[in-house]
Amino acid sequence: MRPIVRMFVLAIVWASATAAFAFDRVTVIVPFNFESRGKAFPAGTYRVESAVNHSALTLSSKTDTKMSLTWIASPAEVGANLSTLSLKFATKTDGTHTLHSIRLGTLITPALDRY
Repeated sequence: MRPIVRMFVLAIVWASATAAFAFDRVTVIVPFNFESRGKAFPAGTYRVESAVNHSALTLSSKTDTKMSLTWIASPAEVGANLSTLSLKFATKTDGTHTLHSIRLGTLITPALDRY
């Protein structure tokens, strides 16, 4: 009986570890040009990933590896109604889009744009 319980507990730990690290890297398509930290990013496919120690989030272009930014991240609110990945943009009066924040799993960036 003891080996069955041990295997059950190990299965739960493995499943939890898999769920915790399943969203360390996500690919997203941004259908419009946007800005962040004074840098212009073209519409396209981007990868959002967390650092190994889960203290930072990086946004990088899948087609142009030079297009990349990293921000310090803090713990994010988690819940059943919250998506795994969230990129929030603000639209300026001139129609340009500015990246406001990124949330990936349990991490979130501070406000990235200035109004």
